[in-house]
Amino acid sequence: MMRPLISLVLISMVSLALLAGKAFGHQQKEAYTSIVFNQRSGMLEIQHRFYLHDAEHAAQQVIDKNTDLISDPVGRDAFAYYAISTFAMQDQQQQPLTLTYVGTELEGKYLWVYQETPITADMDGFYLKMTALQELWSEQTNHINVERNKRVTSARLHIADSWHYIEVAKPAK
Repeated sequence: MMRPLISLVLISMVSLALLAGKAFGHQQKEAYTSIVFNQRSGMLEIQHRFYLHDAEHAAQQVIDKNTDLISDPVGRDAFAYYAISTFAMQDQQQQPLTLTYVGTELEGKYLWVYQETPITADMDGFYLKMTALQELWSEQTNHINVERNKRVTSARLHIADSWHYIEVAKPAK
């Protein structure tokens, strides 16, 4: 009598594990970029958040098939340089902003890539371009949020999008 119960419990546990693996292993095909005005530091902080699973698949295609983003900081940096090469900002006169690479961070199921640039007086809007992972997956959507004075302006960029203009809140006086 005990043997069938143990078998049923084991089958249930294996089934749940397989379902959980499929749920966590599915590519999201989304990335999120936050651009935040940090008045204290005088910097515009850019934070790109990628699902680690998506980033791993992409890194193995665009960097090297053996790239391991979890245990290899060099692989993470290589992915970061790929990611920042697909992101650009221009001011209102369509002049490129110089963005400095700050680093990467692993946090749970996410890989973060950080950049920054000094805040200037005329930052009331930007032209933005983000094509990360879109050459791999045409359904990839890159979300961008710009926050200034606790007000957020958002855009969703798809493969057909080129430069996107975002107007942001005026600086607090």
